[in-house]
Amino acid sequence: MKRHNNYIIMLFLSCTLVLGASLQSCEEVIDIDLNDADPALSVDGTINIGEGAHVQLSYTSDYFGNNEPKHEENAVVTLSSANALSETLTHQGNGLYTGNLIRGQAGIEYELKIAIDDEQYTGTSFLKKPTEIVKLGYKPFDGFGGSDGEQEYNLEITLKNYPEEECFFLIKYYLNDEEQEDSYSTISHEYFPKEEIIEFSPFSFSFTKDDVVTVRAYSIDEGTYEYYSQLEDIIDRHGGSSTPYNPESNMGKDVVGYFRAWSYDEQKVEIIEEEE
Repeated sequence: MKRHNNYIIMLFLSCTLVLGASLQSCEEVIDIDLNDADPALSVDGTINIGEGAHVQLSYTSDYFGNNEPKHEENAVVTLSSANALSETLTHQGNGLYTGNLIRGQAGIEYELKIAIDDEQYTGTSFLKKPTEIVKLGYKPFDGFGGSDGEQEYNLEITLKNYPEEECFFLIKYYLNDEEQEDSYSTISHEYFPKEEIIEFSPFSFSFTKDDVVTVRAYSIDEGTYEYYSQLEDIIDRHGGSSTPYNPESNMGKDVVGYFRAWSYDEQKVEIIEEEE
C-alpha cells in the first residue's frame, strides 16, 4: 500500500458531491514537550458490539529514548452502561484490562472510569449500530508518477448510511491482514444528510497488483470522529511523521489516547487486474 500524503482525501458521494478540502476538527490539541515532559497516562480502550471491553493502560516515554512503555498494572478500571450494568475489569497483565459481563449493544452509552491512586479519569462513548459495506471494488490510479513502474489502484467503497441519524464513520485499511499505520479515513453525515448509500474512494491510499486489502468500516459517535479527524489532520500536515501534538482525549486533558464504543462491517478484495 502506498500513502499519498500530499493528496487530499476526496469523497465521491452518490449525490455527486465532491469534497475538495480535507476534514478539519474544532478540537483543541494538547501540546506536549516530548523531550522532557512527565510521563502521561495512555488509554487505549474499546468496546465493540457483542464483545467485552478491552483497555490498555501505559505511560508515554521519552520521545527520543528507546525505553519500552511502562504499563499501569494497579488501576481500578470500571465500565458501566446506560442500562444500569456495571463491572470491574480484570487485569490480564502488562496493563491490559478486560471485561466479560458487559457486552457491547447498539444504542447504549458506555462510561469508563479509571482510578490510579488518588487520580480519577472518566470518559464516555455511544455505541452506534453497524453500517454495511454494500460493495468493495477498485479502479486504476495514475499514482502521481507510479509505484516503481507498477500500476496503482484506488479502492471504491460503497457504504450503507442511516439518513435519519447523525452518522460518523471510520474506515481502516489492512494489507495482507495487517493493519497499516495511519491508514484510515473519517466521514461525517454532514456531507450526505439525505443519502442512504455513500460511495467514495480514498485517494490518499493506493494499492498494487496481488495486494489483498481488507476494509473495516466502523460506525462511531461524534466524539470519536472528532478525535480521529484531528489525528488525520495532524498526520496530513506533517507528512505522516511523528509530531509533538496529540488529539484531545475523552478521558481528560492530561491523558493520551481514547475510549471508544463502536461497531463495524468488513470486506476483503484482492487486486487482480484492471476493472473495466
